[in-house]
Amino acid sequence: MTTLQEIAALEVQRALRSDRWFSLLRIAPLGWAALDGEVEALAGTVRAHLRRTDAVVRVREREVGAVLIEAVGDAVQVPIARVREALARHLPELEVRIGWASVGPGQRATWQEAWRWAGQLLVADAAVPAAA
Repeated sequence: MTTLQEIAALEVQRALRSDRWFSLLRIAPLGWAALDGEVEALAGTVRAHLRRTDAVVRVREREVGAVLIEAVGDAVQVPIARVREALARHLPELEVRIGWASVGPGQRATWQEAWRWAGQLLVADAAVPAAA
């Protein structure tokens, strides 16, 4: 199995050659409270609603990470909306939070920095009450 770190490192090398950068998503149940099977279902649903070229892997026990190839800035909003809609439809009992950040010029300088930033947004998203 390939780790998110390995995928992100390879993607940096590709992006340096092509000048086509990427974004990282961090997806987790609210409070990281979910059963193992629910996290597997979360990963499967995310994977099914992103492009085949995007990588989706479990990170730690209760988190899913995704590398969105050649998607930066505002271009990330469409796949995030598609994932949110799919999760609401397929896993309505699971409150899910998503944080993301892009890597590249004018964005985060490294994939590690983007990953940390996405984590901060993930926590901030969890602090915002759900719409009634």
